[in-house]
Amino acid sequence: LTPVGTAADSKRKKVSFVSLLIAMILLMGVAILWFLLTARAVTINTNPEEAVINISGGPVFSLSDHYLLRPGHYQLTATAKGYLGHQNKLEVTDADRQIHSIDLIKKPGHLDIAVTPVAAEVVIDGEIVGKSPLTVSNLTPGKHRLQVTAPRYLPVDQTIDIEGLDHTQQITFELNPGWGYMSFSSQPSGAAIFIDGNKQADTPATVPLMASGETVEITLSGYKTWRKSLGVPIGEQQHWPNIELLPADGQLHVSSSPLGASITVDGEYAGTTPAFLMLAPRHDHQVNLFLNGYAQARTQIALKPGQLRDLNIALKPKLGTLKITSHPEQANLYVDGLLRGLTPQSLKLPARPWRIEIRKEGYTSVVRNITPKAKFPQAMHFALKTEEETHWAKIPSITRSTTGQRLKLFRPDTTFTMGSSRREQGRRANEILHDVKLTRPFYLSITEVTNKQFRDFRSQHSSSHAHRKTLDTPDQPAVNISWREAALFCNWLSSEGQLEPFYIEDKGVITGINPQALGYRLPTEAEWAWAARQNASGKIFKFPWGDEFPPTRKVANLGDRSAKQIVPRTLEEYDDGYAVSAPVGSFAANDKGLHDMGGNVSEWVHDFYSISSSFSKTTQSDPIGPDKGEFKIIRGASWRHGSISEMRLAFRNYGYEARDDIGFRVARYAN
Repeated sequence: LTPVGTAADSKRKKVSFVSLLIAMILLMGVAILWFLLTARAVTINTNPEEAVINISGGPVFSLSDHYLLRPGHYQLTATAKGYLGHQNKLEVTDADRQIHSIDLIKKPGHLDIAVTPVAAEVVIDGEIVGKSPLTVSNLTPGKHRLQVTAPRYLPVDQTIDIEGLDHTQQITFELNPGWGYMSFSSQPSGAAIFIDGNKQADTPATVPLMASGETVEITLSGYKTWRKSLGVPIGEQQHWPNIELLPADGQLHVSSSPLGASITVDGEYAGTTPAFLMLAPRHDHQVNLFLNGYAQARTQIALKPGQLRDLNIALKPKLGTLKITSHPEQANLYVDGLLRGLTPQSLKLPARPWRIEIRKEGYTSVVRNITPKAKFPQAMHFALKTEEETHWAKIPSITRSTTGQRLKLFRPDTTFTMGSSRREQGRRANEILHDVKLTRPFYLSITEVTNKQFRDFRSQHSSSHAHRKTLDTPDQPAVNISWREAALFCNWLSSEGQLEPFYIEDKGVITGINPQALGYRLPTEAEWAWAARQNASGKIFKFPWGDEFPPTRKVANLGDRSAKQIVPRTLEEYDDGYAVSAPVGSFAANDKGLHDMGGNVSEWVHDFYSISSSFSKTTQSDPIGPDKGEFKIIRGASWRHGSISEMRLAFRNYGYEARDDIGFRVARYAN
């Protein structure tokens, strides 16, 4: 009996397996068809052609000359014997036909080098690689420059081609000799033959000589060395004529006490002691020694061939006497830098140049050079200056500004009285007597600033005219200038001379001063009064020409009869020749060498106008006036002044604005 349903179940199972198999085959066919439809043909060319290609990263079908690959990224490697492995990424695109080329790099090659003679130096591409025989590894494939050299052989220089592929190539060289042969003989024989410092043989002998030339020396004790540069063509043999060796010079070591003496041998200069001299043997030679301050030394000497001899001569000094004094005394005396005691002093020194120096604390050292004279005593006196005196000696007594003003140096260091006595005729109330001390050195211009000089600052300036008479010629004093304009000119002059300005200005306005600055400025009233009134003996003058009145000669440009049509009050009996201002310096200078201090034009000075400080009983030192005020002081008479009051040097006026008879002169501190 068969169980119900068994045969049917078995049949159904067979049918299911076949169906599954068929489905799988159909599915694979579809997948293959899909791959074939979506894959792209990729050709990979390699150099060398025998390289092995491996592609990973997806399904790959290799056909006879190409690969089928779907678009995407793959890893490609290529290998070949003798080449470096190649590996990179391969990108397959949607293009129908794609070609990629790969050039593999050859591995380095090696070179075995053998050279005769051995130990030749090998250079490849300019770099020394060693001495033969040797193997040079890891040479890049291609052409290289090979150089092989050995002493005394002809070099080899050629190009070699390295195959690479990890192969070892062999190359051999036999270097050709670079010499010929030369035979030498000498009289006497047995002399040593040296080639470039290396001994080869004794004469007579035949030795190799390079064709390029070598130094040949033939030496024998007691004889001079024979020396010549010679060469012999390669492979040839030559004979040099017999060499007659000459007796060797004698050697003389000459010294003296003291050293440094000049030497002559047979009248020819031979150097200074100490010295080694080569002298011809078996002859008498005259040797003389000379040194300043010492007597000449003479000796005659003969040397044997090759003899070495010492000659030491003590020179005899020729002494001169120096009597050295100084002011002040007891100063240190140095001779050629060595302390010899205190002044005064008498020295006996050889008759040669000496450096004499005198030093004393608080004074500037003085140095002189002198050559004492034998048998004739000489006196030297040194007047030492204090350090301050030396300082002032270096500062010029006359200096020039960039526009040509000549300024004279003054070092007053004095106390004097400003103002005038109440009994003085023409005195004004603002001329109160008071003492002033001047200590600070200063420069003061010898003449007033001219139109030409002021136009260097302001090219359009005009001093104009007075009653149709010009005030504007180049050499007339610059007028119609306010105090402020005069101060600005001083600052400009400082800038031109690279000096620190005295006046502090802000947009053309003078706002203060720098009293320590050495730049140009207007003179202080005290400086002006001292320079105008006091002579060298301390006398205070009343008028520019003295104390008498009226003047009897042409002494200053004042309000005279030539200006009668211009000014209201004149000196009827005086004629200076100028109705208005005269060219600066037209009249004689005063006792201090300054022109026009009391005439021509009145002058701006630095100080603010004040009379209150004049009542002080204390002596003012280097005063510069009040810090502020309404007016500036004006000093000195002008061509407009004809009264006794105005012509006095004590006369003080004031103002701030320009006038046709007010000019200025410049000053500056000297330290």
